[in-house]
Amino acid sequence: MSPTMAGGIFAINRQYFFEIEQYDSGMNTWGGENLEISFRIWMCGGKLFVIPCSRVGHISRKMLSHKAREIMDSLQYNSLRLAHVWLDEYKEQFFLQRPDLRRKEYGNISERIELRKTLGCKSFQWYLDNIYPELKLFPLSAKEN
Repeated sequence: MSPTMAGGIFAINRQYFFEIEQYDSGMNTWGGENLEISFRIWMCGGKLFVIPCSRVGHISRKMLSHKAREIMDSLQYNSLRLAHVWLDEYKEQFFLQRPDLRRKEYGNISERIELRKTLGCKSFQWYLDNIYPELKLFPLSAKEN
């Protein structure tokens, strides 16, 4: 089992993928979707496995169709959505590392929060305690400078 999966290549049961509402359609093109769906799978009752003997193919683009700034903006936007929907009080840990993103836009997340309730998902504390206890975070009482 793995706490998160790499982006780009994974297999999932189609029916289950639709039951958990696929990818977050509010996310932008690039970055963070692998973490978001990893948290959702674990916190909402699923399991995530890395199967090292699997064989897959991946065709990479010859040239990136996005500029570096667009990729970074997309990753930041998506990371903010993830933090606000899934990290609960631990989103402050994220902002301790990236205080510049505290007031950035991340779109409407009301449907994603409702999905979390509908699926009966557990807390991020549960995820840390049960799925990734090796992860060491700063105490939640740490204050931003």
